[in-house]
Amino acid sequence: MSSGEIECSNTLEDELDQALPSQAFIYRPIRQRVYSLLLEDCQDVASTCPAVKEWFVYPGNPLRHPDLVRPLQMSVPGGTPSLKILWLNQEPEMQVRRLDTLLACFNLSSSREELQAVESPFQALCCLLIYLFVQPDYINPRAVQLGSLLVRGLTTLVLVNSACGFPWKMSDFMPWNIFDGKLFHQKYLQSEKGYAVEVLLEQNRSRLTKFHNLKAVVCKACMKENRRITGRAHWGSHHAGRWGRQGSGYHRTGSGYSRSSQGQPWRDQGPERGCIVPVNKQISIPMHLIFII
Repeated sequence: MSSGEIECSNTLEDELDQALPSQAFIYRPIRQRVYSLLLEDCQDVASTCPAVKEWFVYPGNPLRHPDLVRPLQMSVPGGTPSLKILWLNQEPEMQVRRLDTLLACFNLSSSREELQAVESPFQALCCLLIYLFVQPDYINPRAVQLGSLLVRGLTTLVLVNSACGFPWKMSDFMPWNIFDGKLFHQKYLQSEKGYAVEVLLEQNRSRLTKFHNLKAVVCKACMKENRRITGRAHWGSHHAGRWGRQGSGYHRTGSGYSRSSQGQPWRDQGPERGCIVPVNKQISIPMHLIFII
């Protein structure tokens, strides 16, 4: 674990449309907290944590060298449990600690009560949606890139859930159980035309009730994080700066700079490109989920 690498060398993003930050950056804080959990010596603040080599594609990154990413300390109620306890302890109360650890990885410990009120198949999805809403300043994406961002989040959930000893069932956030790409694209286009929620949910009372319940959970949790959900507004160029090569203890190998705070906007990092698949907003491809807020 201490010498391994992690990679995501392809992604579905539009380099010319900066409506959303790259998934490489938006999920990096979660990965950093998982690194702290897996590299147990890093839980001691005084220790020197080894950097993890990340090969994640994003605009301006040709993937010639890995990003060296330091683990990020997290706060778990009662203290961070060891991997031995998380993975091997079968006492009933350990499931509570596993969930506390998972939410701490997403920095959403304050949303525990709201998430527990949601039926199990939707807890993981709500956790991911709350995290996404708290991170970007605005949500006004192209349908395909938003779907891609969500699915990358599901793979991040798999990482966190595994590291925390499986507090949630893996089947609850497998893409094929949560997200239908063609249906999502259809509903997204209808939403852009101003269709009411009732129409989007095909006048189905059961779906409408479930939708409003899940929406209430997400909105309440976001309010706790001082995040007011807004939409239908394009990002200005000044928003891109928060998604520069940032994060606690990050620096790039094979170059002459090091950054431990926000750097230059990632959209301005030069013409070189990694393995980013351009997104044509007119294309409809399978991805996964009805996401309406």
